[in-house]
Amino acid sequence: MISAFVKKTAQGASALAVAVAKSTREPERAAYVVVAGLNIAASFSGNASLKRATKPLLMPLLTGRVLRSSNPGRALGLVGLAGGWFGDLVLMRPNQLPKGAAGFAVNHLAYCTLLIQRGARPHLRPALIRTIPLVAATGLAARKQPVLAPVVLGYGALLATTSTLADASFLTNQADLQSPVASELYGLGHGGNLFLLSDAVLCVRELLPVGENADSQVLGRIADGIVMGTYTLAQVLLIDGLFQHNR
Repeated sequence: MISAFVKKTAQGASALAVAVAKSTREPERAAYVVVAGLNIAASFSGNASLKRATKPLLMPLLTGRVLRSSNPGRALGLVGLAGGWFGDLVLMRPNQLPKGAAGFAVNHLAYCTLLIQRGARPHLRPALIRTIPLVAATGLAARKQPVLAPVVLGYGALLATTSTLADASFLTNQADLQSPVASELYGLGHGGNLFLLSDAVLCVRELLPVGENADSQVLGRIADGIVMGTYTLAQVLLIDGLFQHNR
């Protein structure tokens, strides 16, 4: 189990290295790395103005990778990123979780469709594992804000499906294990899982608002930083895995 974890972590690190290395030949990727870094730093530090300035730029910068690819699913990829962009903009305002979830539902529907087109299929054990955070989040919503429970359940099911499909072993059997394409494909599973982690933290933050004291504010900033750090990594790994440099 430990060796498998180490191997999978190394594969994720390789996928991330390939994603960052694109900065040397794709200006929009270099801009994404910088903007994402600034947004994460702003989230951890509580710099609201920098967060507002950088967050709307993230998804548009990722469209460059989609447009550079010869993948026939480019139009669907752009629709998915547009949904994510809408969700990003909406969630910059407080108490907008249902509208934000609607935007990201489009994002995940696009990703799920693209993954299925690539041959990914859900398997029972991975799907069951991902139902654990889904059930926990829905239960928390039902207890704290019952009106949000259907939103959490519906959106969470789509998110869990993306994570399950992206982690399908079939996808990583399509390329030479030493090639850059293999690294990008390995990044798909990590991208789906990081998206799941990001939204799990976001859900807890939204359903359990922080207080006004200093300690609570620090916890809120840490949660924001984790949400944006895992989210920006998830999106770039998913996009790179679906739209490789030579496809």
